[in-house]
Amino acid sequence: MRYISVMVCAFVALMAFARVGASADVKIGYANLQRALNECVAGVKAKDALKEEAKKLEDVLNLKQEELKKLKDEITKKGSLWNKETREQKEQELNAKAQDFQRQYMQYNDDLNKKKVSTEAQIIEDLKSVVEEVAKKKGYAYVFEKSVGGLLYAPADTDLTDEVIKVYDKRQKAK
Repeated sequence: MRYISVMVCAFVALMAFARVGASADVKIGYANLQRALNECVAGVKAKDALKEEAKKLEDVLNLKQEELKKLKDEITKKGSLWNKETREQKEQELNAKAQDFQRQYMQYNDDLNKKKVSTEAQIIEDLKSVVEEVAKKKGYAYVFEKSVGGLLYAPADTDLTDEVIKVYDKRQKAK
């Protein structure tokens, strides 16, 4: 049954492209949305903002890590002089702070990753609408995405990426 479904889909796709191929004036283009994301003003600003936020979080974590190091050094140096209760209390404090540090580190990474994915997804969606706008304006029937890896070759004159970036940046500037 699955084989039949695949064959039917392949036949339909073949017929669709055969029909497109028969029409001499069909324009096909492509855009590299990953490059557009990396080069558009909003994408650059988003990356810079994420780097800045990551640096702030890294500074906070570095302070906590320094605290942990000092406590560990104190336990190492003075531990033999302390009574059993004091040493155990300090070791428990170290373990609790180490676990808190690890939890906070993972939380920061998770938060940054979610923010990155969300921001990039929004920009990509906006870029897709710009691709559609440019394609309609220039008369392209199909525009493929190059960065996904499905497009192995296409002539450079069918690359809409630079124009998509320009239109997107102009649209963002107007907002």
